[in-house]
Amino acid sequence: MITKSQNSVKSGGHDATELEKFGYKQQLKRTMGSFSSFAISFSLISVITGVFANFAFGVQQVGGFLIWSWLLVGFGQFLVALVMADLSNHYPISGYGYQWSSRLTNSHIGYFVAWALLMQFITGFPGVSQALVTTVVGLSDAQIGQWTVTLCTVAVITLIMLIHIFGIKLVTIVNEIGVWAEILGVVVIIGVLWGLWIFAGQIDFSNLIVAKSAGGAASINFSAFALSLLVGAWCLTGFEAAADLAEETHQPKKNVPRAIIGSHVAATISGFLMISGLLLSVSRIEILQETGNPILFVLEQKMGPFAVKLITIVVVLSILACGLASMATASRLIYSMSRDNMLPFSKVLAKVDEQYHTPKNATLFVWILGCTFVVIIRQLEIINSISAVAGYTGYCGILISTIITSKKGEPSSGFTLGKWKKPIQITALLWTGIVVAALTIPETNVEGMSEKHLPAKSTFVAFGIGIMLYFLLIRKRILNKTAGLPDWIS
Repeated sequence: MITKSQNSVKSGGHDATELEKFGYKQQLKRTMGSFSSFAISFSLISVITGVFANFAFGVQQVGGFLIWSWLLVGFGQFLVALVMADLSNHYPISGYGYQWSSRLTNSHIGYFVAWALLMQFITGFPGVSQALVTTVVGLSDAQIGQWTVTLCTVAVITLIMLIHIFGIKLVTIVNEIGVWAEILGVVVIIGVLWGLWIFAGQIDFSNLIVAKSAGGAASINFSAFALSLLVGAWCLTGFEAAADLAEETHQPKKNVPRAIIGSHVAATISGFLMISGLLLSVSRIEILQETGNPILFVLEQKMGPFAVKLITIVVVLSILACGLASMATASRLIYSMSRDNMLPFSKVLAKVDEQYHTPKNATLFVWILGCTFVVIIRQLEIINSISAVAGYTGYCGILISTIITSKKGEPSSGFTLGKWKKPIQITALLWTGIVVAALTIPETNVEGMSEKHLPAKSTFVAFGIGIMLYFLLIRKRILNKTAGLPDWIS
């Protein structure tokens, strides 16, 4: 006998009726509200983690001019966020980029867009997990070997998997704790840095226009500025996560577009205030460029070592929330593709847990892949480089689909770009193309490796696997109409 609660999951009211128009029954449980939707995107961006990880690199490249490259990236990514908010209103379906591209063009293009996005999260997730481990190790001042780091990373991946297995509600609770901790940490850092700077009475913004690379160069060149864009490019991604959990969100046509735009704007502004506060907290930019960890140096000077320990705990919670969001996004994308028979073992991967209403097998698959990457490919720089390039390549695929399509999309009274749609789509595509070039063209210098153009080569191999899978299996399924969007399946 079907209970009332079970029936509500299957029917889902108005939201479930909307989903059925796209050919799918309500299987996942809708428990996410407006803030939860915002939180999943904000935690995947994880601005405090991104700034802590990449600030030193940016200052080395362009000095105080880093703040302007951050704003440039923020604007470029805002255009991308606008396009995705528009798409999420018309197509509120799990699997976001795969569903959008497939419905705007066809399932063949949808597969390749989805493969790029899968590579982004499947490789980014273990990288986030290892970042959590290394941050905890740094907090304890312990000295441990590489294999210990690897095993601890596997433990973190397993912990995140177990949280997901017990339902999106638990994921939401833990994720929101991490988001609130991150918001508190950002407010404290900004408040202290700006407060002490204003209190000192020396209101001087000159550090923000110091365009100087490390090593004594009088000014920066174009290459240095292009590389500084990567600080924002690495950080200001992930706002689309809310769209991938649309089938678990109440009123997704209203809440998801708000979450996408709101999370990006919040991250851009908070990152701007953090970076500018750090730059203004020293008398000379050279001090930051000559310090191994400039953020910890500034915070210890302004707040003391104990406060820095507390901030590091906030960073740990933020990274945990980011890991939760990464697994959520990856597993829902796999689930969405598998119910359309677009992956090997699709019938298994598309199954939903009857008790918790989560894509259990897809979650376990992400767990297996994450552990495998960490144990076998122990050079995480390779994995992380794939994540960055694949993510922006996926953005390009989505944007190209919006531009070349002849379809108008599902009518909706919610958020829309209106007459500005085409100009914004084209400009956003040009922007993402620039970022892909910045990620792949410059030579890379990874510690312990002599490979040049590592991101381009690693991503080429990852896409090669996807292309082989397409021609060996997926293409035939689509042509035989046993895979693809529901209206294609007999």
